[in-house]
Amino acid sequence: MSAVTSADTRSDQLTILRSAGDAAGASFRPVRATTALTVVLPCYNEAERLSGTLQTLLAHLSGVPGQVEVLVVDDGSTDATVMVADAVAAVDGRVRVLSYQPNRGKGFAVRTGMLAAEGELIVFTDADGSYGPSELDRIVGALGEAPVAIGTRTSGTSGQVARRAASRVFNLAIRGSLGLPYSDTQSGLKGFRRAAARRIFSQTRVDGFAFDVEVLWLARQLGLEVAEVGVQAMECQGSKVQMLADALGMLGEVWAVRRARTNGAYGDAGQTPTPSPEAAASLTGPLFTAANTPSGTPPAVQAG
Repeated sequence: MSAVTSADTRSDQLTILRSAGDAAGASFRPVRATTALTVVLPCYNEAERLSGTLQTLLAHLSGVPGQVEVLVVDDGSTDATVMVADAVAAVDGRVRVLSYQPNRGKGFAVRTGMLAAEGELIVFTDADGSYGPSELDRIVGALGEAPVAIGTRTSGTSGQVARRAASRVFNLAIRGSLGLPYSDTQSGLKGFRRAAARRIFSQTRVDGFAFDVEVLWLARQLGLEVAEVGVQAMECQGSKVQMLADALGMLGEVWAVRRARTNGAYGDAGQTPTPSPEAAASLTGPLFTAANTPSGTPPAVQAG
């Protein structure tokens, strides 16, 4: 099932800004506290763009120690991506870096970050900075209403005509093969409540670009509401996507998901469209018992 959230809904109230009480230049020491938000950045050869993306994110996020983390997942890069990430992490304790070899694919990187994240809300976004902080805020806001929130790129989004057309064709193929109702399965901005993230990503199998499709299919099988949030994506130079080759590869991965579902490889998630009442309660119940504020919004995602 899905819920449609407009691009402006709650965005005025929910901005992930540096808290007003933060001292300029404050040091960030590890603090044992509940982490309200993790932002996962899957990276492959992003040395040139990662520094700017981190700078923009960190300027926007709360600086209170322990409230937020930015988790950089290096997917076997062959450039200086790890060096750039480590340099930022050395001076800002909000940044954590995971790295492995060899390159495994974006799906593997996102799964690694999701399962390692410490936040009660977990959002992944593209390391090239395609989605600005205000778009991140919209996803975080929507997670107050649904356990899963996905960005849906609006018609005004910039980008090459051929790439947008290919994306539409791919989405039509997805709907036909797996019965997903979502208008944009491939947006690089998606968020999850912690319990939902663990249930979904502990079962994912796809390492390539079609991992988004598998994630949304599993969410639907588990009976999780998915909020679709209108977002704007900026066109960035140096995309790692090779349109024709990757589109064909993604369709092959989607077919593998369908075959695995038919063969029962996903277990209960592939067979039961709605979880038990107990499971549903664990996935959609309150997640901020220790960190709630009177308004019910975790402090890391409140305006300063």
